[in-house]
Amino acid sequence: MSRRAPLSALDRFGLAALVLVTGFSLLLLVGPSLIVVAISFEPRAYISFPPSGFSWRWYEALLGRQQLIDAALVSLRIAAITAMVCLALGVPAAFAGVRGRFPGKAAMNAFLLAPQMMPGMVIGIATLFFGAYFAFRASDLMLVTSLSVFCMPFVIRVVMARLAGLDPKLDEASANLGARPPETFLRVTLPQLAPALLAAAAFTFIEAFDNVTVALFTSDVRARPLPVELYYLVQSDGSPLIAAISALEIGLSFLALLAIAATVGLERLGR
Repeated sequence: MSRRAPLSALDRFGLAALVLVTGFSLLLLVGPSLIVVAISFEPRAYISFPPSGFSWRWYEALLGRQQLIDAALVSLRIAAITAMVCLALGVPAAFAGVRGRFPGKAAMNAFLLAPQMMPGMVIGIATLFFGAYFAFRASDLMLVTSLSVFCMPFVIRVVMARLAGLDPKLDEASANLGARPPETFLRVTLPQLAPALLAAAAFTFIEAFDNVTVALFTSDVRARPLPVELYYLVQSDGSPLIAAISALEIGLSFLALLAIAATVGLERLGR
């Protein structure tokens, strides 16, 4: 057995720098979430870190806030509809972007992915002005439309990455065996796309559920989603109730990632 050559001083320095930067990045990403979760168990009626004790008080208080429960139900409904709309429109767009052969394909791909490069506030304000021009008031329909525009690139990017790694000869073989295009898609292509579709749906659902920059301008004032409700609540309520709601949203995102990891595996999403 050959022994591995020892690392040079420059390589050791580069490895140490990589570990340091990675650890610092993880701390910045995970640290604030952990602090919010810790604050949610604060027994006193004001935000304090580190918490003075451990209490389920604010989670129990959520059960008595019907307005927050209604807002959460609105967010769940809007997020589910947005995910379905994005999948219904994003998957065909991804197919056209990867396997299509037509003039202007690159321009189309850039146009479809452009909303991902724009702040959500810009999309929200643009949708609001567009609706106002046509006397189209803020409503669930406007909210779903604006969120779909904002979240569509997530679906297109994930599905395009998966499609680019598929062998088109499998579809050709299916056609040579007599299968019609719909049958080929359902029995050959779709099973291979399942990991990407599940990941795209999960990411879109989470983004649509938590998004406040778009929803703030396009949601119905009589049925506000949870992020908008929290935006107004945080201006008048300084209790750890806000942290408890945020901790539940963090848990929802974590459970969605666990579901993806348990069913298809995160390592398969880019294949």
